[in-house]
Amino acid sequence: MAHTHRYRPADHRSRREIDMAIGVLMGIRRCSQKEALDTLVRATRASGVGIGGVSRTLLDVVSEGPEPSTDDAIAHWNALLELPSR
Repeated sequence: MAHTHRYRPADHRSRREIDMAIGVLMGIRRCSQKEALDTLVRATRASGVGIGGVSRTLLDVVSEGPEPSTDDAIAHWNALLELPSR
């Protein structure tokens, strides 16, 4: 029996956000794709949030999306990117 992969929209969205977050980090930090991915992985470990959530949070932070809360991932990105607290 062949293994079939079900398409899950959330997976597609998450992958797109991860790719976008990698691009953002490459632009802001002037780093390689691998270094940007390593940064996302470190943020995942530091915050306890999955890589999709960490990526989404980074995109929110740089686009000044939803008002930040005391969320660990937001605090991590603000500190890492040296962004002023909102």
